[in-house]
Amino acid sequence: MSGFGAMKKQEKKSLEEAIVNGEEPSSGAISELPPVVNDTFSSLRAELEQLAQPQRKIGYFCGVVGHENTGKTGAVMDAHMSNNENDNMMWVLDFDSGAGACKSAHYGNTPAIRIWNPFVMQTENRTAYDYPATHQRVMDICMFAVEQAQKQNEEGYSGPLLSNFMVTALDLFDQVCVNNMKIYDLDTGAKDAIDASNNAFKVGNQWNWSIRSTRFHQLTALCRQLVNLGVNVFWETHLAPEVFHDSTTGSWRPKWEKQTDNILHQILWFKRDKVRDADGRETGETRYNVEFRKCKTNPNLQGQERTIFVTKKGESHEWYGLPELRDGIL
Repeated sequence: MSGFGAMKKQEKKSLEEAIVNGEEPSSGAISELPPVVNDTFSSLRAELEQLAQPQRKIGYFCGVVGHENTGKTGAVMDAHMSNNENDNMMWVLDFDSGAGACKSAHYGNTPAIRIWNPFVMQTENRTAYDYPATHQRVMDICMFAVEQAQKQNEEGYSGPLLSNFMVTALDLFDQVCVNNMKIYDLDTGAKDAIDASNNAFKVGNQWNWSIRSTRFHQLTALCRQLVNLGVNVFWETHLAPEVFHDSTTGSWRPKWEKQTDNILHQILWFKRDKVRDADGRETGETRYNVEFRKCKTNPNLQGQERTIFVTKKGESHEWYGLPELRDGIL
């Protein structure tokens, strides 16, 4: 063995003996300790271990679409109330007052459903909306909901749970984002929404729709947090004629920002169909049906259809509700 190799072997032996005897190693031995290496991914290693632990069940992120008066809000409220033994809460950002009317008609003053008015009026004009303040109020209510969801997941929490969060008439929130873009974000000089609808206020002959989309999907980001915290989120909207190359196609599409279909995990399509006899005459019966247009979380439901409500001329209605919502098997 070379002299250098023998020296290294002796230093290693001295280090081992010092450790065994509880002595301070010599400086030569210390020089042979491996250098300390910073673990760049230490925080990710800890997170990886945490990800292996049992996780809370995430909520639904469900779109509820259809024409006016097809049972959309009613089906969601029915599902919340039918299995609510602990006064758990459903919060509703009610843009078209439909949820308030549904609650008043069927559930009275129950504290299990909390209706939020999202709109803020201009202080100097009580007939006009303050669009920036309305957008901020929506964000504030959603952040308050996230805080509630975080609190109820803490050990020892014993109050009512926020189990469902709904936004009605999402198309009206989209319009709030559009008006903010036209009046304020682009600094066009328009004084209100009517003024901004004039094409003369366009910037460079077009609007900057990415600004509108950014505002819209701020709501998406907060609702995703709610879903991850175990809250079911429902976005309700109406239908608009589908347009291609400036012409209607004869089909219908949901009235929301165009990327929304890709964001939602489930989309329930509500329809109202008049029943006809063999000769094509109306029988006086109307059936309200729900089609599962999208259901990433339960493929057995994809394309399925359910009847939730039946009315017959001169007879009492029959309400069935949506079992998959009631039973939590979306």
